[in-house]
Amino acid sequence: MQNLEEALAAFRNILGHEHVQTDEPARAAAQSATFSTTQRVPAVIMPASRGEVQECVRIANRHKVPIYPVSTGKNWGYGSSVPVRDGSVVMTLSRMNRIVEFSEELAYITVEPGVTMRQIFEHLRQRGSKLMLSVTGSTPDSSLIGNICDRGMGAGVNAERAAHLCDLEVVLPTGECVQTGFSRFAGAQASRVNRWGVGPHLDGLFTQSNLGIVTQVTIWLAPLPKHHQIFIFRLDDDRRMEGVVDAIRELKLQGIPRPSVSLWNDYKLLSMRRQYPWDEASGQTPLPEAVMAKLRRAWGGAAWLGGGAIFAASRAEALAERDIIRRALGRRVDKLVFIDRRAATIARLLKRPIQRLTGLDLGEIVRAYEESPHLGIPMEKNIRSAYWRKRVSAPEDLNPDRDRCGAIWLSPAIPSAGNHVAPALRAIQRITRAHQFEPNMSAIFATERCANLVVAIMYDRDVAGEDDRAMACYRELFHHLAEQGYLPYRLGIQSMDALPPSHADYGSLMSTLKRALDPNDILAPGRYDFRHEWPEGSDTLSRPTGERAGTLTERSQREAPSG
Repeated sequence: MQNLEEALAAFRNILGHEHVQTDEPARAAAQSATFSTTQRVPAVIMPASRGEVQECVRIANRHKVPIYPVSTGKNWGYGSSVPVRDGSVVMTLSRMNRIVEFSEELAYITVEPGVTMRQIFEHLRQRGSKLMLSVTGSTPDSSLIGNICDRGMGAGVNAERAAHLCDLEVVLPTGECVQTGFSRFAGAQASRVNRWGVGPHLDGLFTQSNLGIVTQVTIWLAPLPKHHQIFIFRLDDDRRMEGVVDAIRELKLQGIPRPSVSLWNDYKLLSMRRQYPWDEASGQTPLPEAVMAKLRRAWGGAAWLGGGAIFAASRAEALAERDIIRRALGRRVDKLVFIDRRAATIARLLKRPIQRLTGLDLGEIVRAYEESPHLGIPMEKNIRSAYWRKRVSAPEDLNPDRDRCGAIWLSPAIPSAGNHVAPALRAIQRITRAHQFEPNMSAIFATERCANLVVAIMYDRDVAGEDDRAMACYRELFHHLAEQGYLPYRLGIQSMDALPPSHADYGSLMSTLKRALDPNDILAPGRYDFRHEWPEGSDTLSRPTGERAGTLTERSQREAPSG
C-alpha cells in the first residue's frame, strides 16, 4: 500500500491532481464492463503527452505498481477499461487526442490514442477530403489506435487495419521510446508510407500485447469511390449457406468486391433496429419463433441478409463488376438486389406506399446506400444492440457499462469455406439456444481466405443470475469452437488464459520477451502474454525491491560478459 501511495503522489506531481483520480465514481467506472468482473482499480491516471506517459511508466517501475493503458476505454463486449489483473492503475490516454499529420496526396493520417473514429470522419469531411477511413461497427467515439492494438476489423476497404499501418511510436515498459519502420531515422521521407523500414519488423510486437504503449501510429486511408453501389441478398433459411460462403470466397480471391462482405442473421438485424419486443413476446425469453417470424417482415422475411459494396473508377467498371457478382451469387441466394444512386432516389420516393403494402422499410435501403460504413461513415446502431434486453429505452448518450447492459462478444476466425462456416454457425445457434439466449450472429468476409464470425450474447445485468448464465454460455461456445480448431482472433479480458495449449516454444518466447522488456512486470500483466504457458518459474518477473531495471542499453552493459 505504501508503494501505491508513493506512486500516486509521484503521478500527481507529473500530471496534476485533477488527472489522478482515486474517487469512488472514477474507480467504479474503470471497474465496470458489460459482464461481471471482480478486478479492483485503485486509481485512474490521464497523461496528455508521450513525455507524461514515459514519466508515468518510470514511476510505475520505481514503485512496482502495475499500470493498464486504455485509449478511450470503450472496448465494449471484450472488457471495456477493466484490467486483466487485480490492483492495476488504469492509464487512460483519451487526452492524447491530436491528429498529428494528414496527407491527402499520399492518403494517410497520423494520430494519437485518444483520436476517435468520429474525429477522423469529421476531420476528413471538414477538409472536403476525397479519402475515407475503414470504420468499426462499434461506437464512433471509440479510439482508432485502441481498436488497432486489439486487431479489430473494420468495414469497407482496408478493413484489416493491422495490414494498413506503419510508423508506430511506442513507449516501452522501461519508459524508453522506440519508433518503428523508417521513423527511427531523422528526416526519413518514406516513414509514413512504407510498412517495413529496414531491419526486423517490430510493429506486430505491439498489437495484442503488453510489451509497449502505442502513443502514435500512421494509418493508411482509401480513396472514396467515383462510382458506388451496394448489393443486398437474402437467405430465407441457412440451407444455402455453404454455397453462398464458397461463392463469396471465390469472388474475394478475384478481388471482387474490394470492400468487405457481411452476413447478418435475423436476431442481429432485429437487435440493431429495436430493443426486445417484450409485449409481443408476452415477457418470454428467448424470443419465440412465431414472434420472430412476424418481425422478419421488416426486411422481407429472411433468416439471413448479406451485403457489400461495389467501388469502381467508372460506371462501365461498376456494371461489369455487378454482372460478375450477379452470376456468382444470383442462383445461390433467394433474392439479390443492387442499389445505385438512381435506385436509392426511387426508393426514397416510394418508401411510404411500399411499407404500407408490404411492411418492407425502403428507408433502410436508402440509409444503407447513403450512410454506408463502407464509405467510412461511423454508425451507432450496432452498439445500440447492447440494450437489446433492457426494459428501459436506450438513452441518446449510449454507455453500456454505465447502463448495466449485458454484452459479451466472441469472435472466432474461420476458414472462408462453406464446410467450415456453416457447421460453426449451426453449433453457435444450438449452444446459445440451449442457454436460453438468442443466437445473435454475423460473418464478415474482409479478406480472401478467412471469415470472422461475431457472436453477441446480449442480456440485462440487472436481472439476477444473468451474468452467470451468460458467461456459462460464452465458455461453452468458446471451448466448443476451440475444440473444432476455430480460435478467436481477439480475446476478452476473461479469456486471456482460456486458449488451448500451444507449442511450448511460443510460451518460452513470450516469457523471454516480457522478462527482457518489462522486468518489473508493470505493464498490463496478464494481457495477451499467455503466462500460463511460460516455463515453470518464469512468471515471477519482479526484481528485488530497490534494484533498478535500467534502460535496455544499461541492462545490456550490465549483463554483458566481461573481457
